[in-house]
Amino acid sequence: MIVNINFDSYLELEKIADKVFYPLDGFMTKEDFKSVVKSMRLKNGNIFPLPVLLPIEQNKKNNINLNEKILLNFKSNIVGEILVKSIFEIDFNKYIKPLFGTEDKEHPGFKMLVKTGNCFIGGPVKLIKKVSYKYSKYSYTPKDIKKKIKNMKLKSVAGFQTRNVPHKAHEHILHLALKEVEGLFIHPLIGKKKVGDFMPEAVLSSYELLIKLHLPKNRVILGALTTSMRYAGPREAVFHAIIRRNFGCTHFLVGRDHAGVGNYYGEYEAQKLCLKLEKELKIKIIKIRGPFYCKYCKKITTDNVCQKLDYKVEVSGTSIRNDLINNKRINSRFMRPDIVKLIRKSDIFIK
Repeated sequence: MIVNINFDSYLELEKIADKVFYPLDGFMTKEDFKSVVKSMRLKNGNIFPLPVLLPIEQNKKNNINLNEKILLNFKSNIVGEILVKSIFEIDFNKYIKPLFGTEDKEHPGFKMLVKTGNCFIGGPVKLIKKVSYKYSKYSYTPKDIKKKIKNMKLKSVAGFQTRNVPHKAHEHILHLALKEVEGLFIHPLIGKKKVGDFMPEAVLSSYELLIKLHLPKNRVILGALTTSMRYAGPREAVFHAIIRRNFGCTHFLVGRDHAGVGNYYGEYEAQKLCLKLEKELKIKIIKIRGPFYCKYCKKITTDNVCQKLDYKVEVSGTSIRNDLINNKRINSRFMRPDIVKLIRKSDIFIK
């Protein structure tokens, strides 16, 4: 039997097969889903904080049998297969609070999850045909990155998760990390995101320029994480840490409101959860205080270095985004002019 999958599911299939989501070896069964929601663990006890599900059309459900091998089709190509171990439905309304920490059904992560449908199959998968699209050249496997790390002779590497173009506060974070580790793996997430987030081209091209002109190229690797944002705050920070560990990172940077959106999560809630699980995650968590511009020091700094809070000016990603939308001038103390010039040449935002 053949089941059609969409592009987002195809990307998730590739991530599972390439061991980006290890210890996950397939799309989640009903038992795994419930266990993850309740305890941030798979049924077998391995830590894993977020659902990875394969939606199917409702009318296909009754034609699928347990232990049947199903072929997965994307745009008239057989791209993979799944051995069906679970056929189930989910009412996501029952799980919004534990997954997203809120009852608000306008939460963007919840809205994206609900749109996937309510009927799913789970089981181990096999990838037959790798994804090939505009950004595939940036989508390295864990095996690829581990090889690069070895060839560059980097004994310690910090993974950096972002979904935005780099401003001066991001750059400050990266330079701070390079004082603690030998290398950086800058790994922007460019899968499905909400309206108003930055387009992949803007993110990747701006980081390429930043690395070329303003970072030590022999200590930095750039790749792209082609999976969806979940906007799940602390849970997603753990998810991102697991992924970077799988890529061979020894350290992972967790900043203020990591993977957050709006005011759903506490400022350093994600850091606290990652630090609590650090030993089991087997990756060192680097806590990042929220950088700001100090008018007295005339530079980007953090509150554990500079106490002149009367001179503090927040480096607001939201303000920068609004200024880009409205084609306003962006002060060079907040974002490099060459970065601004570059990203204004491309489609900047998801519509």
